[in-house]
Amino acid sequence: MVYQNEEALENFSAWAGGKATLDVLIEKGVCDQVDELIEQGIGGEGNIPTATDINDFLWFERDTIAQYLGYEDWDAFENGEETYEDINGVKLEVGDEVHWDDEAGYDEDGSMIVFTIVEDNGDGYFNLATEDEDNPERWAYYTELEIV
Repeated sequence: MVYQNEEALENFSAWAGGKATLDVLIEKGVCDQVDELIEQGIGGEGNIPTATDINDFLWFERDTIAQYLGYEDWDAFENGEETYEDINGVKLEVGDEVHWDDEAGYDEDGSMIVFTIVEDNGDGYFNLATEDEDNPERWAYYTELEIV
């Protein structure tokens, strides 16, 4: 017999390593997002995943889950070490040369203003510095930046 049960991920009866993963996801409040990943990944193309499929995904695909949520790996997710990427998906780090991907990223004459990331504030904002006297230190949100 085959049957389908639509249930929120946080109500799934996981076991062993799958349960340990699910407990962290519940604690962090991201079950809805991971539910979407499971539907797209192992539930795609009309495939109805079994309980074992779901549990194994939770257990053995922790890094995949963390990356889907915007973290480098499972350890970074558990520790709250979010990875921030520029508009092209490249990881931003202190020391990178960047510019704004809008009019703020260019001088009046159209020249690109290049900033160096001097500090990661840990919340998606970066402190920037430049040698250009007309453009003192600034801060920017990661989605506004592009690595040069």
